[in-house]
Amino acid sequence: MVPTLLGRARERDTLYELLERPGGASVLLRGGFGSGKSGLLTDLGERARTAGFAVLSACYEPDASQLPETAPSPAMCSLVPEDGGERAVALVRWLASGDATPPTDGILADARSAPTQRVLVLVDDLQWADAVSLRGLRNIARAVGAHPVSVVCAMGPGESVDEPALGAVLRLLDRHVRLSPLDESAVADRLAGILDASEDGKTAGEVLSPLLTAAAGNQYLIRTLLAAVDAQRHGGSDRPERPSLHTTLAGALKPLLADVGVAARAALRRIGPDAERVAAVLASLGGAQLPEVIAHAGAMDRHTVEDTLHALAQADLVQHAGPRAQLHPPLLAAGLAQGVSPTCRKQHHARAAELLLSWGAPARQVAPHLVHGPTGMAQATAILRRAAQAALDRGAPDEAVVYLRRTLSEDLDAQERSEILTLIGAARLDSDVPAAVPELRSSLRLSTTPQALARSARSLTGALFAMDRYGEALTMLEGTIQRLRTEDAAAALRLELDYLLVSLGEASSAVRAWPRLMELRLQDAEDDAGRRALAALLSFRGAALGEGAEDVIELARVGLSRGMAPVADESIVYPCAVLALGAAGRPDLTFEYADAAVAETHARASALNYAQALSMRANAHCRRGAFTDAQTDARRALAAFRDIGVDHRESHSVFTVATLAEAFVRQGQAQKAEDLFDDCDLGGPLGFHTIYDYPLLVRGWVHAADNRFERALADFLHLGERLNARGMTGPGFYPWRSEAALVHLLLGDRQSALTLADEELRLARAWGVAEMTAVALRGRALVVGQEEGLELLDEAARLLGGNFARFRYAQIQADRGTLAVRYGRPEDARAALQEAVSVAHECGAEPIAQQARAGLRELGDRPRTPTFRGREALTPAQRQVAELAAQGMTNTEIASHLFVGLRTVEMHLSKVYAKLAVSGRHALEQALR
Repeated sequence: MVPTLLGRARERDTLYELLERPGGASVLLRGGFGSGKSGLLTDLGERARTAGFAVLSACYEPDASQLPETAPSPAMCSLVPEDGGERAVALVRWLASGDATPPTDGILADARSAPTQRVLVLVDDLQWADAVSLRGLRNIARAVGAHPVSVVCAMGPGESVDEPALGAVLRLLDRHVRLSPLDESAVADRLAGILDASEDGKTAGEVLSPLLTAAAGNQYLIRTLLAAVDAQRHGGSDRPERPSLHTTLAGALKPLLADVGVAARAALRRIGPDAERVAAVLASLGGAQLPEVIAHAGAMDRHTVEDTLHALAQADLVQHAGPRAQLHPPLLAAGLAQGVSPTCRKQHHARAAELLLSWGAPARQVAPHLVHGPTGMAQATAILRRAAQAALDRGAPDEAVVYLRRTLSEDLDAQERSEILTLIGAARLDSDVPAAVPELRSSLRLSTTPQALARSARSLTGALFAMDRYGEALTMLEGTIQRLRTEDAAAALRLELDYLLVSLGEASSAVRAWPRLMELRLQDAEDDAGRRALAALLSFRGAALGEGAEDVIELARVGLSRGMAPVADESIVYPCAVLALGAAGRPDLTFEYADAAVAETHARASALNYAQALSMRANAHCRRGAFTDAQTDARRALAAFRDIGVDHRESHSVFTVATLAEAFVRQGQAQKAEDLFDDCDLGGPLGFHTIYDYPLLVRGWVHAADNRFERALADFLHLGERLNARGMTGPGFYPWRSEAALVHLLLGDRQSALTLADEELRLARAWGVAEMTAVALRGRALVVGQEEGLELLDEAARLLGGNFARFRYAQIQADRGTLAVRYGRPEDARAALQEAVSVAHECGAEPIAQQARAGLRELGDRPRTPTFRGREALTPAQRQVAELAAQGMTNTEIASHLFVGLRTVEMHLSKVYAKLAVSGRHALEQALR
C-alpha cells in the first residue's frame, strides 16, 4: 500500500505541534509542484478530526479567481465538514463576514453560554483564491487567538488575481513551513516495505534509485511511481510467480509516464496559453536548451518563449543553468515527451540542428539533434562521426554507438559503412563484448581495403578470444589472411601473428603453428606496428621454450614500446609480452607495464583493455608476493569483465580467477580458493586451451594445501602433458615439474620425484632466470635432503636475495631453516627462519610464517612479534623507548622517565635501529610513522 505521505515526517510533526497550541495557529505551507502540500493537508485534517476538531476545507482552482466579486465565494460555500459541525460552519462564516458582533438568532446566539468546538480551516492552492475568499480568509486569520479557530493554507506557484488581498492574508499567517524536494533516502524505508525483494545483490531501493533520481524528490511523481510499481508487483493473484524488479519497472514505467504527461499538460494549461507548447518543444529536444533554439525548433516568437519559460520557472517546472532552460524533474520531461508525435519530434530536432549549424556550433552540440532528426540533412554523416570520435575520446562508448548507428541510416557506400561498423564494434568492446561480435562480422564482410579488413579481423579476434570462441576465431582469421596475402603482405603478417597465438591454445592447431612460429624473425616485419606485434609474440615464444631470458626481455620491451594496449591497434599479442617478462624473472617490469596500462585504459574508458590490464597487474602482484594487492586488483578486474558481458568462466576472466585463487592459497585460505573455483566451474575437467593451464596449476596448490596429494599430483602432471603437447617445454611460466616432484615425495615415490626435479633444474639453469632456478633448486633440495639439500637451498637463497620474487624467497628461507634445524645448524637455522617470518609477513603468506615460527620454537625461541623487521617487530618496551628518543629525549632522560637503567635503554635502542634498519635516532620519527 502506497502511503499518503512520503518523507514528510518532520513537516508533519511541525504541523501537529502548531495544531496543539492553545490559542490556535495560522500557518502557511509553501512548496512547488508535487511537493506534497495536499497530502500534508489531508493528513493534518485526519489527525485533527481524531483530536475532536471540526475540520473545514477548501481547494481553489485557477478558473475560480476569474469570478466577479459579487458572486458567492465557492471556497466559503464549500466549508462544510464531513462529520457535521453546523455550529463550526456558522462560526467560520460569521468570522469571514467581518461583522463585529455575532448574530442574535440562530445556532451562534448562545455562543457566550456554551463552549464552541475547536475548528481547523484548511485551504489548498491559496494562490488561485478569488477576491471574495481572500477577504474572508483575512478576517478568519485575524480571529485566530480570539476564537477557537486555526488556519492552515497551502500555496504553490501561480499568479494571484488580487496580489494586495493575497498579501494581506499572508501577513496574518505567522508560521511558515517550506517544503523542499524529497531526498531519495527519505523514501528508502517505504520502498523496502512496498518492494520486499532484492535482485542481483541489490535492494529494491537500489534498483529503483535511477527512477527516484529522475523524480527529483517530487512527491506526486514518487507516489505515482510507487503506486504503478506496487500494482505491477502485487496485482493479480493468478500470476504463477511474482515478477522480477526489473520486469516490474518495465511494466510500470509506460503507464506512469502517460499519467504524468496528462497531469503535466493540465497544469501547464493553467500557467498560460503558450506554456504547453513551449514545454512540449523543450521535452521533445531534451536536456537544457537556449531560448533561441526552443523558439526556432517550435517556430515560435523568441520573446514569447522567454516569457513562458519565466512563468514555467515560477511554477517550478523549469530550471535554468545560465541562459539554458530545462524541464524539471526529468520524469516530467519524459512524460511530456511521450505525448509528442514522431513527426513533430523530427521537425523540432531538424530545426534545432539547422540553427546550430548556422551558428557553427561544435559537433557535440549538433549531433544529439541529428540523431532524432530526419535522414538526408546536410553534413549529417561527417558531424555524427566527429561527435562519435569525441565521445570515444572522453570515454563515452555508449554515446558513440548511438551516433554511429544513426550514421548507418544515411546513404553510405560499402567502405564507409564498413568503417562505421568497425567503429561500432570497437566501441561495443568497451561496453558489451558479446554485442560487438555481430557488428564486427558485418564490418568484416563489407570491408573493401586491406587496412579496414585487417582492423575488423583483429577486433573480432579480440572479442571471440575473450569469450573462449577460439575455433571461430581461427576459421575467420584463416579466411581473412588468405584474402590479404595478395593485396597487403604486411597486413597479412600482422593478422597471422594473432592467428598463431590463438593456434597455440589447442594441441592440434599448436602442432601446425609451431613450425611457422619458429621460422619468424623480427626483421620479417615491414613497419613499426608489425615489428612491435612480432616482437611481442617472439618474446612469448622464447618464454614458452625457455630460450635466452635476456633476449625475451629485450623483445618484450620492443613489443611494449607503445604500451600493453596501444591506441588503434587491436592485436591480442601484447599482453603475452607482459606475461613473458614475468616468466623471464622481471615481475617488476610486468607490474610497470600493467600499471601504466591500467591508468591509460581507464582514462580513455577502454573497458576490455582496462579489465585485462587490471588482471595483469593482479598477477604481477602475485608474482612479487603482494597478495593483498593482488586480491584487490583481481576483484576489480572480475567486476570490470562482468560489466562488459565477459563471464567469469571465459578466457580473460579465467586467468583473473586463477590469480585471485593463488592469492588466497598463498595466504592460507585454501578453502576460499576452492570455493572460488567451484563457483566458476573450474573444479572439474578444464578446457584444453592455454588459458586453463594457470587454473590447473593453482588448483594443484589448493589440493596440496588440503593434503589431497593424489589430486594435486594429477593436476600437476596433467598440466605437464598439456604444455608438452603444445611444445611449451620451458620452465618459465609454470614450474609444474618441481611441484609434482614434491607431491611425489610426500606420496613416497622418491625416484619419480628425483627424475622430475633433476629435469626441472636442468631446464631452469639453461633458462637462466634466478627465480625459476631457485624454484628448481628448492624442489631438488627437498627431494635429496641432507647436506646436499642444504647446499642447494643456500644457493637458492643467494639467487633470490634482493630479488623481486619475495614469496619464493620466504618459502626457500623457511625450508632452509627447517633443514638446518634437522641437521644441527641452529645459528644458520635461526637466521633463515627469522628472515622467512619477516618476508612472509610482508607478503601476507601466513602458512610460510607459521612454518618458520614452528622451526624457531624447535630451537627454543619464543617469537613475541609477527615479524623481525619494521615497526611491527618492536616489542612494547622497544617501541616506548623509540618513541621517546624520536621526541628528542637523551638516553639518560629516557632511563629516568621509564625508571630503568641506562644500559637497558641503550640495549633497546640498538635493537630498534637494527629492526628499523636506521643508523641513528635522527631517522626514528620517519621510521615509526
